Amino acid sequence: MNDTIDFQIVTENITSMLEPHERVVEYISPSWNFIIVFLAMLMMVLNKQLFTQRFRTMLAVFFQPSDFDKMSREWNPVMSVNGLSFFITYVALLGLIIQKIVVVFSGKTMLYSGWGFYVDVCLFIATILILQYLFINLYGWLFGFEAATNHHEVTHLSCMTWLNIVMIVFGLVILFYPTKIILSIIIIVLLIITGVRVIKTFFEFQILSKMNLFNIFLYLCTLEIIPLSVAVTMLRRLIVTNCVL
Repeated sequence: MNDTIDFQIVTENITSMLEPHERVVEYISPSWNFIIVFLAMLMMVLNKQLFTQRFRTMLAVFFQPSDFDKMSREWNPVMSVNGLSFFITYVALLGLIIQKIVVVFSGKTMLYSGWGFYVDVCLFIATILILQYLFINLYGWLFGFEAATNHHEVTHLSCMTWLNIVMIVFGLVILFYPTKIILSIIIIVLLIITGVRVIKTFFEFQILSKMNLFNIFLYLCTLEIIPLSVAVTMLRRLIVTNCVL
């Protein structure tokens, strides 16, 4: 009798302890998020396999500016299919990361987790980059600094190529773990890489253009620092007040 009672008590306690609980997932990545990351990976793999030398050169230019002259004699990456694919991949991945940042930090999944908001973010990024490209070319044409501005464009595109690789890795992570800590780390890494690019451009532009440092600082403020500051401010206001103005 006692053995039976003891056995029942033990089994009942174990059953209650092992009772399954429903897992709560606050932010679920929709299927189109996976498609974007997959297409970005496919685009980079195709570039590496079909244009191996060009792909390696684009990566090397960011760390070895001496490779720029060799590359510029053979092809212009900014006006090539490779450059266009890097640009599209960069816009798509950065748009996805920004969309996740707004969703997670604002907590408003109904407003910002849809496809429409993502497209708006991508259009905003693409518009800024295209205007930046047009202004760089206009500046080089007006003041006769085509070599310096071309180098600026290629360095920017090379940085995009590196950022694409980094953002693919981060994109895979945030698809399953879209947390504030991980997104904060991603923001810091992207800003550090962008800061390194701006600093490199500052000194390399001075060597190629022979301009004084103050004019180069104004040039980079107009093209790099001010647009980035405006974008970050708009992003912060969107998270806090649901309005970019």
